[in-house]
Amino acid sequence: MFMPIKIINVLLTDRENMKKYVVIILMLFSCMGSIYSQNPSSAIAFDERVHDFGTILEKNGKVTHTFTFRNNAKTAVIINDIYSACGCVGNIISKDPVKPGAKGKVTITFNPDYKSGFFSKEIVVYSNNGQEYNRIWVQGVVTAAEHPVEEDYPYNFGKGLYLRLKVMAFGYVKPGETKQMQLHYANATNREMEMKFVIDGNKSGLVFTSPGKIGPKQRGVINFSYTMPATATDDVMIRVYPYVNGTRLDETLDVRVLNENKLKKTGR
Repeated sequence: MFMPIKIINVLLTDRENMKKYVVIILMLFSCMGSIYSQNPSSAIAFDERVHDFGTILEKNGKVTHTFTFRNNAKTAVIINDIYSACGCVGNIISKDPVKPGAKGKVTITFNPDYKSGFFSKEIVVYSNNGQEYNRIWVQGVVTAAEHPVEEDYPYNFGKGLYLRLKVMAFGYVKPGETKQMQLHYANATNREMEMKFVIDGNKSGLVFTSPGKIGPKQRGVINFSYTMPATATDDVMIRVYPYVNGTRLDETLDVRVLNENKLKKTGR
């Protein structure tokens, strides 16, 4: 049996989102009865199960491949629907019944926008009024395009410095435990810049290395680590000021860490 699952990322920030989450779960459960009644199709045989696009360039846009299948049954079959994972769109070419011994076609289009590296996408082709299915795949490697800095680094700190995060949320950390995060940065100017971070006040536990000189249009990553002091009893908030060419910027990078021991004591 096969059960298609869509991965749903839901950020529960308020009651309205909680309601939406509950509705989605109920919808998934309501579909289970029909899903469990599906069986692999013995009538349809695809000429190929996997198509490799090879290396594709994100900047060139969508790529499409046509899969051909044969009807090996003694009666006509109809392709009812195509379920594809994120980034793929299926299109039924043979919409009329495919006679015994005849061939039919489905096309799969993959959109490489904002993707990079290797991908493998499963596509499910439903037939016989949705009671039977076949699985096919497309795969390849995406060479990412360079996007405008504002798309990849949404926080403009001034002086041409862009960051991917405004708040670094380390989550829950036990006293004595260390967690790590990465901060992506970009120099959006056509000039070299000198960039460093300075912690506001006497705050311990946060460790990082400022990048120093950043070339024109250069992008990079800083590794941050935070160790919760063994004697800490409360949550931690640290303000970090970025400096560009010796000038302190007004915007701060905020580091927030939750003390796991506090959660255990208060239950919230």
